[in-house]
Amino acid sequence: MASRSVSAVVPFILTLALLAAAGCGRRDTPVSTGDRAGMLHVGNGAEVQSLDPHLAGGAVDHNVLSSLFEGLITLDEETLQPRPGAAERWTLSPDGLTYTFHLRPGGKWSNGDPLTARDFLFSLRRALTPSLGSEYKDALYPIRNAEDFARGRLENFNVVGVRAYDETTLEIILARPTPHFLSVLRTNVCFPVHAASIERDGAKPDDRSGKWTRATPFVSNGPFRFREWKERQHLIVEKNPHYWDAANVKLNAITFYPIESTQTQELNFRAGQLHTTWDVPLSKLDAYRRDGSGPLRIEPYFESYFLRFNTRHRLLSDVRLRRALALAIDRDAIVKNILRGGQTAATALTPPGLAGYTAPAAVSHDLAAARKLLAEAGYPEGKGLPPIELTTISSEINQRIAEAVQQMWRRDLGIEVLITQKEFKVLLDTFDTLDYTVARGRWIGEFPDPLTYLNIFTTGNGVNGTGFADPLYDAMVAKANAERAPAARLAGLQRAESYLLTQMPIAPIYWGSRTTLIAPSVRGWKKSPLGFRNYKDVWLEAK
Repeated sequence: MASRSVSAVVPFILTLALLAAAGCGRRDTPVSTGDRAGMLHVGNGAEVQSLDPHLAGGAVDHNVLSSLFEGLITLDEETLQPRPGAAERWTLSPDGLTYTFHLRPGGKWSNGDPLTARDFLFSLRRALTPSLGSEYKDALYPIRNAEDFARGRLENFNVVGVRAYDETTLEIILARPTPHFLSVLRTNVCFPVHAASIERDGAKPDDRSGKWTRATPFVSNGPFRFREWKERQHLIVEKNPHYWDAANVKLNAITFYPIESTQTQELNFRAGQLHTTWDVPLSKLDAYRRDGSGPLRIEPYFESYFLRFNTRHRLLSDVRLRRALALAIDRDAIVKNILRGGQTAATALTPPGLAGYTAPAAVSHDLAAARKLLAEAGYPEGKGLPPIELTTISSEINQRIAEAVQQMWRRDLGIEVLITQKEFKVLLDTFDTLDYTVARGRWIGEFPDPLTYLNIFTTGNGVNGTGFADPLYDAMVAKANAERAPAARLAGLQRAESYLLTQMPIAPIYWGSRTTLIAPSVRGWKKSPLGFRNYKDVWLEAK
């Protein structure tokens, strides 16, 4: 039996204490006192990996970083339309290649230092530096010569299309028109970092240790600044008095809790420990749904949930076995009988809702084909195939999906499956080392374009995590992305995705929706298909 992760234990103990206090007649809770004090309590799903925006990965990291940092622009969560950020305005040349950003005069870092165009120049260069090894630098490849610099084919950053003309003017030149480029600037890898903090004590800009994020003060430029981080307990940010729009930031502080267990989150929510949860226990969904005016929110979400195959594994290097496993999964049954939160069965990697793009219907539940492929791979009716290890994380949703897949593969293919659990941070490490066989995978789009999904499985991509490397697929993605006509580009990306799913480095499971619990005192909480939050727009109404 898997044990509860430590990150879930501490909030659970707090919940017991709160329930005991309620039984003794005490009425105040963190939520009620937070409503009066402007302190938002957020269930964050897991422990943060890193506060370095150029290295941080995962939605839980971004949820915190989006409060601490601000890029040149931001987006409206719901409409995904660009909004001014550190830059108060920008222009685009008639050929669609040159963006000129005008930063706010008097912009500052959280320690009072001036925030300038040169800070963004430094930060973009750092994010692209090959020796830093940012896993998300490919988002910047639309910039002229950025990919060649990032891959070490160019040593001189001066030929990359980024220029700081003065303290408040930054120019970014693209290799080709890229309609979604402004939304790219909202991502972690485009957030500015404070050069003096990074280079403190002689450290190099490409230092991956994260030492600068643990020093005091932690310097950022967003609506909030860092206050405290107690690992496995909480991370607190407070209102940044040097932020350009501080007068309109209504929250005084936010506490993020790294609670992996959805049951513990829900208990804490009901006990007044949390204003918002990261997710909702499957066993509670129907009850909350029946209460139409209750705290449950079900929102659209650009989420793709899949199983990763380690294509370098001695068994799963055979594409026939990967395809057999993928075709034996009954996605409709998982969505209907387990999830029940607005998700849809995935027939491809890229979720619906991206303007102009329709993912190919490339994956289905086909037991006859799965059994034929399994036999062709040398394992008729599963005979001779060793047990397969399926690695997931310790939350109810992930465990239930793993158990359903385990049952399907055992019942329909004769394959034994061993389920193992890892903490989220440890699971991400196994993708880097390929120390797994089959593992839970999930991707939330960084920007509203299919490339944010399809780039993942190009050769050498930092978040590939499958060992998959196919020159033909790489060429198809590159050719499609070079198309200047939007329709031709999307058609090329669709062909690339179809080919990717013949090679099956992943088995798509479902396309997501977001289920959360939101306290009635929380205001300004918008639907967010990309999953990010503009916390500067959120406020609390005390009763």
